[in-house]
Amino acid sequence: MRPHELTQLTALPLFSEMEEESLASLLDAALLQQFPTGVILIREGDHADFLHVLVEGLVEIFTEQNGVEWGISLVNPVSTFILAAVVSDQPYLNSARTLANSRILLIPAQRVRAIFDRDVAFARIVARELALAYRSSVKKLKGYMARSSVERLANWILAEARKDAAQGNIVVPFDRGTLASHIGTTRENLSRSLALLTDHGVRIRGREIVIDAKDQLEAFARPQRFIDDPTS
Repeated sequence: MRPHELTQLTALPLFSEMEEESLASLLDAALLQQFPTGVILIREGDHADFLHVLVEGLVEIFTEQNGVEWGISLVNPVSTFILAAVVSDQPYLNSARTLANSRILLIPAQRVRAIFDRDVAFARIVARELALAYRSSVKKLKGYMARSSVERLANWILAEARKDAAQGNIVVPFDRGTLASHIGTTRENLSRSLALLTDHGVRIRGREIVIDAKDQLEAFARPQRFIDDPTS
C-alpha cells in the first residue's frame, strides 16, 4: 500500500481510535487489489467474507428486483461499505460494483469480528458507523416519500455542487441510467426532469450540469436539514 493510502486508511473514523495492535492485525490479513470498471465485487445473498475499503475509484451499491436494478448509494474513497453484513456475519442485502478503475482493500470478515470482540474502542466506532449508515438510509427513504423525481434530482445536483463549492458546475461520473437509478426514476423520466430544471437555473451539456442560478435551484428544490444535511 502506498504511504499516503495508509495514512488515509488509518485516518478513517472506523480505524482512527483502535489499538495499534488491533490495526496491525487487520492490515496483516488484508489484501489490496486493483479492479477495472464494471466488476461485481459483492452479490446480494452471498455471505460476507470481507470488509471492503475503497482506497481509490468509485463503487455503486445497488439491488436487482424483478429484473430491474435500483441504486442504493455511491461510495467514494476512502470509505468502507456494507459493514453491517460483516459485523453481523450475515449475507449481503445489496450488490456492489465498480464504476471506475478502483483500488480496494479486502479485510477478512472473521478478523474484523475477532477484533470487534476484544477492542472496545473499535466496537464503539463500529456502532457509530452503523448508526450513521442507518440515518443515511432513513434520509434517503424520506426523500423518496416526500419528493417527486425532479425534486430529488434537483437536490442531488445541489449535494454534488456542495462537494466543490468553487465549481459552478458538476460532471456526472457515470451514465444517465445509473443516475436515474440512484434518484429512483427511469432514464426517460430523468431526461424529462433535466429538461424541466432548465427553467430553474440549470443548463445541461452532456454529462456536465451547469448551475447558473443556485438561488433559483434551491428555491425549487427546498433542501431540508433532516434529509439533505450529511452532518445531521
